[in-house]
Amino acid sequence: MRSTSERSSEMLSKMGLNNCGNFLKYSIFLFNAIILIAGCGLLGLGIYTRTSQTGLSRVLAILGSHLYSTLSIVVVVTGCIVILLSFLGCCGAIKEVRCMLATFFALLMIIFFGLIIGGILIYAYRDVIGQQTVDGLYRSLNTSYGMPGQEKITDAWDFMQKIFSCCGVVGGVNSTTSWAYYKEYSQWFKNQTGIRRYVPDSCCRNQMADNLTMCTGMALQNIAPVKGPPVTVTTLNDELFMEGCYSVIFTFLADNVQIIGGIAVGVAAAMVLGMTFSMCLCRKIKDDYYFD
Repeated sequence: MRSTSERSSEMLSKMGLNNCGNFLKYSIFLFNAIILIAGCGLLGLGIYTRTSQTGLSRVLAILGSHLYSTLSIVVVVTGCIVILLSFLGCCGAIKEVRCMLATFFALLMIIFFGLIIGGILIYAYRDVIGQQTVDGLYRSLNTSYGMPGQEKITDAWDFMQKIFSCCGVVGGVNSTTSWAYYKEYSQWFKNQTGIRRYVPDSCCRNQMADNLTMCTGMALQNIAPVKGPPVTVTTLNDELFMEGCYSVIFTFLADNVQIIGGIAVGVAAAMVLGMTFSMCLCRKIKDDYYFD
């Protein structure tokens, strides 16, 4: 007769996940493989932005180096968390370890609710955040642009104005805080001697020499940026970007809000699906191994 241990070993060898369980198992593995790639991408992006002068780092320099440093650290930490999360999910699914799957579910749920709370807070305080951003732009353009020792902020403004085809902070063609902010408030304009430029070259559509002299106000004195605001048909300057940068970026985000919302909904749905599959697989492991 066979011993009890031999019969137990034979029973365990016959145990395993059924077809439904295997589907959940490999679905979670594939899901987490994609998450792993995304996590590595986030980690690489965080390290890259922290160690190199990217466009993002230039723009954030306008609002303060602490914001750029904080954001890059957040991206690195998020990438590490996502990699850990995918590791738990992959190993828990392939090895069929309920403890790992439960930990994966718990972490994914925390991140899910964290994103929801963060989104609600950003929406609730959107006006405050917007005003603080505008105040930071005013401050950097007024006191730092073109000043000695502030080359990073000057380069950041020039980069942003060229990329987004904008000039100044906020407002449209007739605003004193868009293209006219330079001559109205900036130390850069006040510190000039001799023939003055009313806006920097980065506010100009065409970088050819003749176009720059017309755009910056060194050639014609009867049109913007020398004249105005307000700007009339006779004082309009086609070579000059006249929309404030904050207004242009805000309009861009508003025009693409459906795409941004769709991406957010897709990420949320993927997270819910991952949590659902992980708990279902935990249950299947329990049922198929212990109750066959």
